[in-house]
Amino acid sequence: MYKILLVKLSIFLLLTSSLSAQDLEVPSPKRYLEISPLINSYSGDLGRFNQINGGVNAALVFNKPRRGNFRLDFTYMYVQASRLRGADYVPPLEEPIPNDYFQSHTINFSLSYMYNIINKDNFKLYISQGLGLFYYDPMDEEGNKYIENFSDNDRGFYMTRNANETYTNFTMSLPTRLGIMYYFPGNFGVGLSSTFYNPLTDYLDNISDFGTVKGNDNLMSVNFNFHIPLQYQKLKK
Repeated sequence: MYKILLVKLSIFLLLTSSLSAQDLEVPSPKRYLEISPLINSYSGDLGRFNQINGGVNAALVFNKPRRGNFRLDFTYMYVQASRLRGADYVPPLEEPIPNDYFQSHTINFSLSYMYNIINKDNFKLYISQGLGLFYYDPMDEEGNKYIENFSDNDRGFYMTRNANETYTNFTMSLPTRLGIMYYFPGNFGVGLSSTFYNPLTDYLDNISDFGTVKGNDNLMSVNFNFHIPLQYQKLKK
């Protein structure tokens, strides 16, 4: 009698273990929500990636079973930079007077193609290239916008650019990203990435003709990425 009960109990435990293993099988997510606090640095006429600021990135990352996928990114970065003048610096006697400081709230919205150089289930090394729309608005220490470029000496406002130097708050960007991701058994992931945003403007800092650095300004960020799985793919029976 005890032997029969023992055999039945063993069969029950084997069946339960088998069902539990099937229940614990987790399908691969179709998409991830990526949340990324970040630090950023600017390069232009007021510095060369030597001043650090912060921001945040949110992305929708597609995860079809292949090496290449798309991602949509929304990035906010606060940027500021300044240049210290030497003791022998003599400011211009007439306007325009180029600014030595700027701050800006920037937003970048982009679509990127992401290629997984290493494409394992729990580890990915990837590179991506995107096309985006970039918003910026350079201001002085008190939040006055440089883009208006008007003169009111009685109120302490001076032209900072030549009269023919005009720009808008929007430009295109070509963000290039390199990153790694590690995924836990539950499909949640953590990773690190670095992005050059490559905005197509030389006026991120409001300086162009009076600048000493040729070419467009740039922003670089280091992102600390957290992936949250969204819609899952169906398991094959």
